[in-house]
Amino acid sequence: MSAEVHNLSVEKGASYEQIIRWTDDDGAAINLSGATARMQVRAATNVTTVLFEATTANGKLAIAGDLGQITLTITAAESAAFTWSFGKYDLEIVTAGGLVYRLIRGTISISAEVTQ
Repeated sequence: MSAEVHNLSVEKGASYEQIIRWTDDDGAAINLSGATARMQVRAATNVTTVLFEATTANGKLAIAGDLGQITLTITAAESAAFTWSFGKYDLEIVTAGGLVYRLIRGTISISAEVTQ
C-alpha cells in the first residue's frame, strides 16, 4: 500500500481539524484499536528540523479505533505561532503489533492571517 497524497491548507490563527479514515479496498474501516499515530512537518524531506509534530502521545492526533479514523487537531494558538508557510509531511500508523504504515503524505501550506 502506498501513501495517498493529501495536501493540507491551514489558516494561520484559526483552529484546524482534519479527519482521515483508513479503509480497505471495499471501503470498510480498518480497525485501529491499540494503534498509535505520528506526523511530522519539515521544510523538505531531507531537512532535519521539524516544523510541527503531531502524535497520539502529544494529543494532536486522536484515533477512533473501530472507525478506522485519525483526527489531526491544531489549535488557533498553535497555528498563530507558525513562523513557516509551507512544508512537507507524512502520517504514519503504528499498529498494536508494531507494524508501521505510511497512511498519507503531502504538503501543508499556511495562509496568512489578516485579522489579528
